[in-house]
Amino acid sequence: MTVISARRRSTGRRGPYVARAVAQLLSWPALELSDTRRGMAFTVRGTEILRLTGADEVSLCLTEPAIERLEPYLRDCVQVQVGADHAWVTLRVEAEPDLDLLLALTSVAIKAHAVPEVA
Repeated sequence: MTVISARRRSTGRRGPYVARAVAQLLSWPALELSDTRRGMAFTVRGTEILRLTGADEVSLCLTEPAIERLEPYLRDCVQVQVGADHAWVTLRVEAEPDLDLLLALTSVAIKAHAVPEVA
């Protein structure tokens, strides 16, 4: 008899500011937490918008138009790096201002992925 077992990928230890962000985001009604093959992520209506990628790092899907609008502000922010596909950014969350930025950019991501309500 062959026994097959699955091991859950270790999510690793979260930095204090990423842990605080997760705690806050869990209460946001637009977000759902999911466990993907890449680790923990938050989704909006089934679309992944935030990935926990490291102890002090997250990736956000802001969409290319949102990144273009924010580019003048993000350009000088050393904590934010635009991804190769230009829809995602990576954010280092190492201090209180970084946490505030993460929460603000998560709001942008939610709005960018929200389906417009039909009147």
